[in-house]
Amino acid sequence: MNSSSARSSNFLPSFLFAVLCLIWGSTWLGIKIGLEDSPPFLSAGFRFLIATLFLFIWAKKKGIKFSEYKAQAFKILIPGFFMYYLSYSLVYWGEQYINSGLTAVLFATLPFFVAIFATLFLKEEKLNWFRLFGLIIGFSGILLIFRDSLSLKGDNLFYGMVGIILSAGFSAYASVRVKRDLHTVEPVVISVFQMGLGTILLLGSGFLSERITDFKLTYKSVGALLYLSFFGSAFAFMSYYWLLKRIEVTKLSLIAFITPIVALILGWLVLGESISGYLISGTVLVIIGIWLVTRYGIAGRKK
Repeated sequence: MNSSSARSSNFLPSFLFAVLCLIWGSTWLGIKIGLEDSPPFLSAGFRFLIATLFLFIWAKKKGIKFSEYKAQAFKILIPGFFMYYLSYSLVYWGEQYINSGLTAVLFATLPFFVAIFATLFLKEEKLNWFRLFGLIIGFSGILLIFRDSLSLKGDNLFYGMVGIILSAGFSAYASVRVKRDLHTVEPVVISVFQMGLGTILLLGSGFLSERITDFKLTYKSVGALLYLSFFGSAFAFMSYYWLLKRIEVTKLSLIAFITPIVALILGWLVLGESISGYLISGTVLVIIGIWLVTRYGIAGRKK
């Protein structure tokens, strides 16, 4: 392969990586705005309903046959349960009680969980002793963020923060399962199967625990829903699964480096969310820890 073709083949993954950083950095703000006029489970359920229908129609027009993947349905659906139901249930529930920037920072623990699960399930992504040092530094940052945030007043603040960290863990487990088991499955098939399952479970939870009348049709709720459906879900997850087949899952999780910065800036500009010294210091420690785990924590990687 000559230099020009090599540059061309590397451009699209790099471009999609950058776009995902911007999109997923802004989704935290979109969720927060949408929650002002809509309940969490129904919001998430309708988001993935729209995205699933859009992707299903698009796939059918492309001639993709979902029936060909029936034998792999179980392997596809299991990570979908963790990614789209457990993880997003906690994200939408937790962000009711904490601001969008803090949500993104706490979800930035995703690479820690990815590194741990990759060590357990992926032979090619084993970690060395740098992992321990990186985890200690990153965990110190989380403790600093908790120390600052717990001085604030708010119902269920602590539980909201714990929920976001758990959601990162569930999402990481799902990503590693997809990397290990679904490398031969089309990205759109993974998205439709998994989002479809998430849609059913989220809407089911919503109709059981929330009132449909609490979903107010305002420009905030509808605008956030459409943005999150088409950009934050359909486009973003198609791109994510496409990238997941081509680069290491640990490296791809580095998106979590950028999204908190984007989310903190947008939350401050749009919603006037405060950014304290503790939050900045904690975020820096989390990012340093993630960098150590992902850059130097993989066995066999060049130092």
